[in-house]
Order: sequence, then C-alpha cells, then structure tokens
Amino acid sequence: MKLMLVAINSQYIHSNPALYYLKQALKDSQLQLELCEYSINMPISDVLNDIYRHQPEIISLSTYIWNIEYTIKLIKDIALLLPDCKIILGGPEASARATILMAQLPQLYAIIVGEGENTWPQLASDLINRKHAQLEGIMFRQQENFKPTPRVDFAAQPFAYGEDDLKSLAAEKKIIYYESSRGCPYGCVFCASATEPLRERPLNKVLPELQILSQYGGQIKFVDRTFNASTERTVKIISALLELYRPGLSWHFEISPYALTPEIISLLVQAPLDYFRLEAGVQSLNSNVLTAIHRSGNWNKAKEALMQIIAADNIHLHLDLIAGLPQETPSSFAKAFEEIHQMSPNYLQLGFLKVLPGSILSSTADQQGIIYSTSPPYKVLATPTMPASYLFRLNQAEQVLNAFYNNGHFRQTLHYAAKLWQGGTLKFYLDLADAKLKVTVGSLALPRKAELLAQLLLPVDKRLFFDLLRLDWLAYGDGQPLPAVLKHPQDKNNCFFFVHNWRISPGKPAKAVAQDCYLCFNVQKKSGISELCQISTCN
Repeated sequence: MKLMLVAINSQYIHSNPALYYLKQALKDSQLQLELCEYSINMPISDVLNDIYRHQPEIISLSTYIWNIEYTIKLIKDIALLLPDCKIILGGPEASARATILMAQLPQLYAIIVGEGENTWPQLASDLINRKHAQLEGIMFRQQENFKPTPRVDFAAQPFAYGEDDLKSLAAEKKIIYYESSRGCPYGCVFCASATEPLRERPLNKVLPELQILSQYGGQIKFVDRTFNASTERTVKIISALLELYRPGLSWHFEISPYALTPEIISLLVQAPLDYFRLEAGVQSLNSNVLTAIHRSGNWNKAKEALMQIIAADNIHLHLDLIAGLPQETPSSFAKAFEEIHQMSPNYLQLGFLKVLPGSILSSTADQQGIIYSTSPPYKVLATPTMPASYLFRLNQAEQVLNAFYNNGHFRQTLHYAAKLWQGGTLKFYLDLADAKLKVTVGSLALPRKAELLAQLLLPVDKRLFFDLLRLDWLAYGDGQPLPAVLKHPQDKNNCFFFVHNWRISPGKPAKAVAQDCYLCFNVQKKSGISELCQISTCN
C-alpha cells in the first residue's frame, strides 16, 4: 500500500521535521512511503494534481494554525478524486481540535492525537492487514472510547534524517529543523507546550547528530521551545557548534532572555559573524501581565545580557513583544516597545496574542473577557484593557515596522527618529503608518520608502535627518543611485560609486567610506546627540 506523508509549509524554504520522524518510524513497515512537502503559496490545484499523480491509498497530512484551512479545502478535493484513499490528519492543530475536525470532515478516516512515532507503526500494520482496531492516540470515526497517546521516549527515538533526506534538503536550500528537546520547563498560559514536561535528548546523541547536520545544512533551526533551559547543556552544545563552523552555515535558537548566563554569553560573543541567530521572547515588561501569563524573571539582568550580545554585533538577535496579553494596557505596551526598540535588536517582532486550542489560556479567555478570532490563527481582537480600535492601530504599526525597521534599510534614521519623536517610539510608527496609508495600502519600493521618510522627518530637523537618510541609503541602498530627495548640490557622479563596510549599528562609529559624496556629519553640535556617527573621509 502506498502512504503519502504530506506537509503544507508556510514557505518554500521551510521543511517539516514531523514527516521525517514518521518516515524513520515506518521504515520497517510494508508500506510504500512517499514524503511530499508543499507550500501554502502554491495553488491548491497544483498540490492536488501532484497528489493525484501519486495515487496514494493512504494520505497523512500534518496540520498547524497556518495551514489548517488550506488543508481542509485540499482534503475535500482529495476525497472527490480519490474516494477510496484513507485520509488521516496529525499535527498540533488536529490534536487540539480532533473532535471538532472529525465532525466537520466526513472525509477523514482517522486523526492522530499527540505524538505519532509510536502510534503509526501499529496503525500501518492494521491498515495492511485490513484491521480496524481501536488504538491509543488515534481517533476513528464514531469511536466511543478514546485514549490519548502516551508521550514517546524522546531519548530513544532514532535520528530524524537519513542521508538521502539531508542531501535533498541541502539541494533545495531548505531550512533543516532539529529537536534536542521536547516540551518546556515553563508554563506560559498562551503556549500549547505549557503543560508538556521537558524531555531532553541525551548529549551523546545530540552532538553526533549536529555534526552530521553541519555537513549538509545552510541554516539549521532548533525547534526546542527554550534552547537555554539548562545552562550546562547549552554551554556544551554551543561549544560543539563553534567547532563545527564553516562559511555558509548558521544555527537558530529560541531562547529565554531570563536564562542567559555569563557562561552562555561568553561563548555567544565569540561566534563568527552571523553564525548564530537568536530569538528571545520578551513578550511584556508589565509585571501584572507577566504574573497573569505565568512568566517570571529579572528583566534588568536579562536586558544587560541581551545588550552584551547586541554590543558584540556578531549575532542576529530577534526580540519579541506580544500585544493583547491579559492586563496589558496601551501605555505599558508603548513603554515596552520603546525600551526594546532603543536596544536596537536586528529584528523587533510586534506580535499579537493567539489563543491556541489546547493552551491554558484557551480555557480561561472567555472569563477574562478576551475576544479572539474563532478561525486560525485565533488572533486576539480585543481585551478589557486593549480595545479593538487600538489593536487595529497596532496592526498598522506592525506593517511599517516590518517594512522599514525589520528590513534593515534605514536603521540610523529610524533609531534617532524614534528617539526624538514627540509622543514616543510607538507614536512615531503609528504616524509613519498613517503617512504610508495616504500613499498606498500596498508595499513600497525602496526609493519610495526613502521619500516617505524624508516627507515625514525633514520638517522636524532637515539637517539631521537629511544626512541620516543619506548615510542609510549609501550603507544599505543595495547600490542604487540616491533618490532625488536625498541628493545634495555638491554630490559628484550621483554617488554611484560607494565602497563600504556595511555593518553600521546605531550609536557606534560608522564603518563606511563614501567616495565622490558630500556628506557632512557635524550635526551633533546642533542636535545634542553626542553618539551620532561620523564619516571623517567625507568632505
């Protein structure tokens, strides 16, 4: 019998580790396995065509909040074209909503609830032998008694990837995902892993597996909920990764900023440029919010640790804030946003609370007066302390934050604009969003972004922001000629030729050399900004 293991990923460059775990779990079965990964950006008809071409007798699809609606549409069409094909769902979204989905989709044969590595081999045997026995962790249609699947012994699981898998992922330049642990030691109420105990894979398995991955991967992403939950373990893994360095290889971790110890930081700041990428969930700086969501930690200590990483300027640092958390107010969120923005991380994510099925918050959200969408991704719409009108405004701020700050083209300009803006940092982005909406609701090309910033900022301080915008353009403008609004009468050759070391960080000396360019940076005397960068070779 032919079994298709299918993933619908959010982007082409992503891969789905769950499929590779199941492939390893089923390698001794008598099923003919086909592992296929697609993207939600593909037309459903193209995916359907490929599935139909394979003619599977069984198809299993992995579901998440970003693909469940796409998957439901796909399932209905698969059932029409392949009426004898047994359709099985798995993944976090199917596990959390198994009863609802089974009632909603008569096309389903079964739903795998929870981890499937131990469940699937027995199910495969039953399918081959035409049996339909009730199994732990599998919900069949019209099943009266259902037992959840026991958690797998993660330490005993085989390595997820075979050599052919890694060669294929490397050839397609996809991100490779790796788990060194499952579950989480913390209990954040909005997280689906809050009730799942931490299970760590033994280091005598992890370290050799990382060595194998390093030979194939370009970007390898740990999917551990909290990579630095154990200092000793984290130090050993990072030390091993430093020895595996090669150009073009990078590792991504999700970390707790509150668990960054001096031992961990001392290793991170030694890393080669852009070898490590860190994502740290700050979420909120409001003590009432942190108590409500079951988070704790010393922010001042965490901030000091993060600033050491930022100062080293060798690691891509991604900091997260979540809007719409219980008891968060507009003023407390704006204060946190300003503080994080002034830290100048490489990426500042203005995210929104999602009330995930199966999370602790999902059982108390209604009592707390939290209104959220009933459709995936279950995004917050309003709370007792954050009205819908404010959250919609934050949506607009998020869009320009991503388009301007997180794209990295105007870092000096945005750093000082946000620092000097009347009303604060968040007010600056809200005003920038308003200015953009007057021009277009769509995206802007880089020259139009520069023009929009000039329109907004030059009336505030023409000398300061004219020079900042020019510096940002020369450093990050991808070699394009200066837009007309940023040209100076004394420029030569339109600044076409620009030689630079492009790593410019706010508050640090600008490492750049502009040739044939008039760019005067004696403005700190006027502006009072003593740390403003200078390019001494420009005259």
